[in-house]
Amino acid sequence: MPDREPELDPEIDRWIDLYPAPDIDYMDVTAVRVLSNAYMADRGGPSPRLTHPDVTVSPESIGGVDVLVWSPAAAADSPIVIAMHGGAFIVGSALGAERIAVPLAANHGVTTVSVEYRLAPEHPAPAALDDCWSVVQALHDRGSDRQWHHGGGRTGDSQARIAVHGSSAGGCLAAGVALMARDAGIPIALQSLNCPALDHRSPQDRGPGHSMQGSSPTLTRDAVSAMWTHYLGALVADPADYVVPMLATDVSGVAPAHLVIAEHDVLRDEALTYSRRLSDAGVAVDVHLMPGTVHGFDGLLPESAVSRRAIDLQVSALARALRGGATPGASWS
Repeated sequence: MPDREPELDPEIDRWIDLYPAPDIDYMDVTAVRVLSNAYMADRGGPSPRLTHPDVTVSPESIGGVDVLVWSPAAAADSPIVIAMHGGAFIVGSALGAERIAVPLAANHGVTTVSVEYRLAPEHPAPAALDDCWSVVQALHDRGSDRQWHHGGGRTGDSQARIAVHGSSAGGCLAAGVALMARDAGIPIALQSLNCPALDHRSPQDRGPGHSMQGSSPTLTRDAVSAMWTHYLGALVADPADYVVPMLATDVSGVAPAHLVIAEHDVLRDEALTYSRRLSDAGVAVDVHLMPGTVHGFDGLLPESAVSRRAIDLQVSALARALRGGATPGASWS
């Protein structure tokens, strides 16, 4: 990506004019949290912003971890998406999943369990990953002792019952959990990765064609570097491959993947690299590179046309995988 002004989607361009990127040091966690809280308050949060008469939202504890659960009206034995929110590992909450959780429940009868994982730097890696994994294990164990029912039929295969989804930092957690599930023999229907952070080494990449060299209005190289510093803590010199998915030497046999990637995102190239590694290892991969978009676009501006398309792609892929639809082949669009 050349170092020039990006050609942005018109709606996103207008939004950035209204909300220009703040001049903030992302190593200052307190300042980032104050800014995040102020933005959320201005946009109607942190209470739920999306509601539907046929969807209930409730806080629960699963596997000893706090979660937020969106359930369809007919919730008995519904398939489950386990979601991990974004926020550079230092901000955000389980509410970050609502843009996929509400349509999944209302339109597809799918329950979403969003993990309120512990935040860095107070709780460095692998704390957040451990929390997400505890939820996966607990939900898998709930279903492993009974026959699953859906669509008028019966299946004993829990692969059609649990998927994982993550945005940004949450994409790192979702990809890590998918690798852990493979190694633990827990089947996952799909790993849905949205603008994922996957490689702590990317901020050091100075290649002239790498996306870290480009103009990314909502995320910078310095912010990514700070994110990994906060998250990895003492592991920064030698992180585990579950914590940093790109470090995994073998990605074969992991769950099928669906990736939504922003064109003007410093994380773009590591997501493309990981998707190709998956494909080369024989994993079914479906990749959507969204033109004119920036990091976190579908969370920052969910009402825009391009964001609605990205959200629809993610929701449809998750619902299809959980309802026994065809597994995506290797494709890029």
